[in-house]
Amino acid sequence: MVAVALVALFLAATGCDSSSEGPNEGLRQVRGHVVEVVARSITEVETLRVRDEGGGEYVFVTEGFVGFTPSHLKEHALFGQTVLVTYREKGGRLVAVRTED
Repeated sequence: MVAVALVALFLAATGCDSSSEGPNEGLRQVRGHVVEVVARSITEVETLRVRDEGGGEYVFVTEGFVGFTPSHLKEHALFGQTVLVTYREKGGRLVAVRTED
């Protein structure tokens, strides 16, 4: 019984490496108005430019589908609706990983 507890403790300690980044590590968010959308395809955004309420502009790239199609984001721009962009910094670029209403 003690051996099982020691093995479990060892596995828990070695499995929690704080130097490795999990899927949600380093994520940030910004809410703002869509200024520009460049489509990669009908379903994927290549770049997205958003202006926050303080006037700051963020230019995002993507690495796949981020939750909204380019046409949906263009509707947000047309109607002045804000979006919430979840992103991370990678190689000096802002990479959008998710967009929400």
